[in-house]
Amino acid sequence: MGDIKEKNKTKRSKRAAQIIALTVFVAVSAAACIYIYRLYTKNEFGSFEELVKSLGAWGMLFMLFIQTLQVVFAVIPGEAIELLMGALYGTWWGCTICLAGCVAGTLIIFLLVKWLGSNVIEKFIDSDKFKKLKFLQKPTNRDVFLFILMFIPGTPKDILTYFAPFTGINMWRFLVISTVARIPSIVSSTFVGRSFANGDYVKSIIAFAVVGVVSLAGIILYNKILEKKNSTPAEENEKSDK
Repeated sequence: MGDIKEKNKTKRSKRAAQIIALTVFVAVSAAACIYIYRLYTKNEFGSFEELVKSLGAWGMLFMLFIQTLQVVFAVIPGEAIELLMGALYGTWWGCTICLAGCVAGTLIIFLLVKWLGSNVIEKFIDSDKFKKLKFLQKPTNRDVFLFILMFIPGTPKDILTYFAPFTGINMWRFLVISTVARIPSIVSSTFVGRSFANGDYVKSIIAFAVVGVVSLAGIILYNKILEKKNSTPAEENEKSDK
């Protein structure tokens, strides 16, 4: 009986520590955003870009922080941040900061899943999207499919990042796979952002259009892969008969 009480006490303490850690993270994130917003309105900067540049090295750290938040809170659009990174720091430096933020965000997600458990995480993620990714839990070709899905433009990479811990893949292995797979997509966005900032509107529009077409094709391919992997043998035979 004493051992059971001790285990329950340990679980409660662990849960309390998890809640405190998550609360602190959210509070710090909110405080940073409020501080930047007040700084922006107080000094009447002409644009957000001017504000970030006025912060110097701290501006770069702030953008790294924003990119990390974008990965953790998947509702934030990643493309907009990548375009801004390109406008602020150029194609390659912008890409580097984006990738660093993706790595940091992925680490946080893996730790959150480990600390909070799958039951808590699944409450914040669309269960239907998780169900469609169940095939990734099979070790066979898991890493290959994770790379392909992360590589294809237009796919919900942040949802995939939340699901990855459930596949049993090693955290560091997934970090390498996801980071390498993200490079082409991020480079294309930072390139467009840089071109637009330099006033090369024709080049940026053409590049943006190409990225849009590729992303649309990527979304179609992504849905095709999910449809194929989630179809039953009977459904596959029915399609082949047609």
